[in-house]
Formats: sequence, structure tokens, C-alpha cells
Amino acid sequence: MNIILSTILVVSSMVLIVLGIVGFRHRGISGVKAITLLMFAMAIHSFAYGMELMSSDWETMYQWIRVEYLGVSFYPILILWFAREYAGERRFANNYVMGIVLAICTATLFLVETNAMHGLYYAQMGVDRSIGFPIVMTQKGQWYMVQVGALYFAMIYALVVLIGQILNTRGVTRRRAFLVFTGMLVPMIASTCYLLGWGIGEIDLIPFSFIFLSVLVASGIYRYDILFLSEVTHEMIFNTIGEGVIVVDSEGYILKMNRAMQSLFGILGQLKIGEPINRYMVLAHILESNDSQTIAMGDKHYQIRLNAIGKHHGTIVVFTDVTEITEAKKQVEILAITDHLTQLFNRHHFVQRFNQLEKVGVVMLLDIDHFKLVNDQYGHQAGDTVLCELADCLSKHFYDGVICRYGGEEFAVLIEGESLENARNRSETFRTAFQSRQTAFPCTVSIGLCWYNKEDYSKTMNQVDKLLYQAKNAGRNAVVWEDALET
Repeated sequence: MNIILSTILVVSSMVLIVLGIVGFRHRGISGVKAITLLMFAMAIHSFAYGMELMSSDWETMYQWIRVEYLGVSFYPILILWFAREYAGERRFANNYVMGIVLAICTATLFLVETNAMHGLYYAQMGVDRSIGFPIVMTQKGQWYMVQVGALYFAMIYALVVLIGQILNTRGVTRRRAFLVFTGMLVPMIASTCYLLGWGIGEIDLIPFSFIFLSVLVASGIYRYDILFLSEVTHEMIFNTIGEGVIVVDSEGYILKMNRAMQSLFGILGQLKIGEPINRYMVLAHILESNDSQTIAMGDKHYQIRLNAIGKHHGTIVVFTDVTEITEAKKQVEILAITDHLTQLFNRHHFVQRFNQLEKVGVVMLLDIDHFKLVNDQYGHQAGDTVLCELADCLSKHFYDGVICRYGGEEFAVLIEGESLENARNRSETFRTAFQSRQTAFPCTVSIGLCWYNKEDYSKTMNQVDKLLYQAKNAGRNAVVWEDALET
């Protein structure tokens, strides 16, 4: 019988070592270092207890017990460490608590190794042969109960944390958390049965519970990639990021979000962990597009980055406020196409707009009459005032056109889809309005007007320039028009 039990435990220890090696390959993931060390500790416990059951004399049994406690002593700190890292919860399991539990574990190892000198861990030890093979029979010492208390403290904390994960998550993540919860619960039940004497004689049931735990972990790796525990549970970092971050699993449920995400977007509604993403149309559209982009929300602009988590674990969506950059870029773009003094378009933009014309229409070129006299008589500041007055008047009368300061005191207007006759009437109205405006610097304008040839910018501008000079030669303060260009 003892040979069968020993073989089961040795095989279990080998499986735990393999699982520990697999976990070590994922050691960069939160919680995996702790669970990997826990598997190695359980492997030591299982193997040494199997050897203990195979032993026939007290001295050999005691030596294997001392080996067992190289793993058993550190169960509390490893369980506590794993649960803390898995859930990212450090307010309760803080460094002070961790330090106390580690001190208890270290003291346990020392007291077990030196138990023959003081009996604080095992008050008495003997051998029981009543079940057909020798089993160590012990009377628990004072420190044994301290170690048991630390172990139950760690296991209860882990179970509470895992229950929280189960309640607050959905989909694959919830099933993964439930699997880990079950794996923690089984050794706790086995430990309780052993302490209450509900087992077979003095046989320790805890190492046998590791067999079930091994099956759970192995199936979890295969079905849910259980070693992908939670890369996004570094709460201290996660919640101090100024960017809004939301984590969505592969089934479209919200797993996690940081404080910046919760405070940034009133327009999204009240985001809740565990809710399906399709309840929030903006987020659903972002994920459907599956591409980085910049979106406007209210008076803010956000750059969206999508980062896949592994191959199938979900997506991390990062919202970066780029409002200032976007507005600055707009200002630069505006400055690049705007005349600084009049705030009209500049000549470069006028040419661009001309090349984008689709319909027939008219072009107008105008020039301030005797503008040099304004500068000479009133000064250049007065000349600037006149230019701005002309710009305002043009904007009022040709609000549907593309108006630009063509150069110096020359201005040009494009009106797509306008008839030449109507444009002439509007030009006359504008000319009269500018002449009769309220100003300290009276002056007039001459205007050339014609159809534009949208296929030939140079030909069009040469023609309208000739018409402008005809207006100048005709005595100024006039509109000269000609329906002479092919449309």
C-alpha cells in the first residue's frame, strides 16, 4: 500500500516540477513567479513525503520530514504573494504583512530542522504501524499552530481575492479565476480534514490534494492559458498613467480600466468592469476598426492605440489626449494658408483651391486705386487699415467665394457655380459699398471679372489681369468684365 501511495506522490511531484518549469518561462507575468515557486515547494513536499512513506525506520523518516519542510514552511508566504500579485491588491497584503508572514515561515523551517533540541514544532514524535506500514505519529507543538494559523490566513486571503475576481470579471477571465480558486480550495479542504483527524490514520492528505491541483493547472494551461494571469494588475503603475487605459478580453468584456479612463470620458457613460463593450458605441466602433486613429470627443481630441494581448487574450485600448497638439497643428495649417494681416487666404492656397474646382464659375481680380498715395499721405499703418477694410468688405459681399490677398494691394475671388452676369452685379454693389464705407482713408478699387478656365490657371489669371488693367486705364473705380474664356 505504501509503495502505491509513494509512487502516486513521486509522479505528482514530477508533474508539479514540469508545471513549475512552464511557469518559469512566463515569469514576467504578475503572480507567476509566486505560483511557480509554490509548485516547486509542493513538488518537494510530495516527493519527500513519498520517500517518507517508503521509509521503515524513524531516523530516515525524520530526515525526509526535514526535507519536506523546505517546501511546506513557505506555503503561507507563497500563497499570499501569489494572491496579492494576481489581484494587484496591496492595501491589505502590504509589505508589513508580507514581512511578518515571511518571518513566520523562516522561523518554521529553523524550528523543524532543530526540533530535537526544543520540541516547539513537534512536542512528541513516534512511529505508528497499525495500518500495515510505518507512519510518523506526532503531537503538535506550540509553533505548529502558529504555522497553521499563517497558512490559513494566506489561504483565506487568496480565496477572498479570487472570489472578488470571479464576481468582477466575465468570460474567459472569470473561468480562469474560478479554476485558480478551485485549485486553492482543494488543498485547504485536505488540510482541514488532516488537522481534524478525518483521514486514514496519521497519513498527511495535503500532498495527495496536489494531484488534483496538478490536473486543474494542466487543464487550465491547455484550455485557458492559466499562466496568463494578469499582466495588467500593476495597480500602482496602472492608475498613475495619465493616459486613459481600458482592457477588453477576447469575448468583448471590459476587464479593467484605470482612473484616467474613468474620469476622461463623460460622453461614454458610466463604464463598468464586466460590461460588454458593445454597450458603448464609441468603444465598440474603435475595436471594430482594429486600427490606431485619432477621434474627437466633445472639445477634446484623442489618439487611440490598440495593443493586442498575446494572440487571443484581448486588447488594451490607450487614449492619449492630443488636444493641444491637434489644435497647434491646426493653427500651423491655418497660418500656412492665411495672410497674416487680412486673415484672408494667401496666394498659395488660392492656387490650390483653383486646381480643385469642379464646376464652372467666375474669377475676380481687384486692386486698390492709388494705394501708394494712401501710404505716402497717411503712412503705412493707414495702408494696413485700408487693406483690412477691403478684406472685411469682400468677406461680407462674397461670403460664398474663395477670397485671397493675391499680392500687395491686389485681391482675388473665386466663386464656383456663379454666373458672370450675377457676379458683375455683385461686383458693382461691392465696389460702391467699399467706396462709400465709413473710413478716415477714402479710396476706391478697380475690378476685372471673367469666367475661369478650370483646366488652365495661368491662362485664366492672365485674362482677368488684362481686364483689371482695362479698368485702371478706363479711369479706375470700375468693373470691367468679359465673357471671353471657354468654359
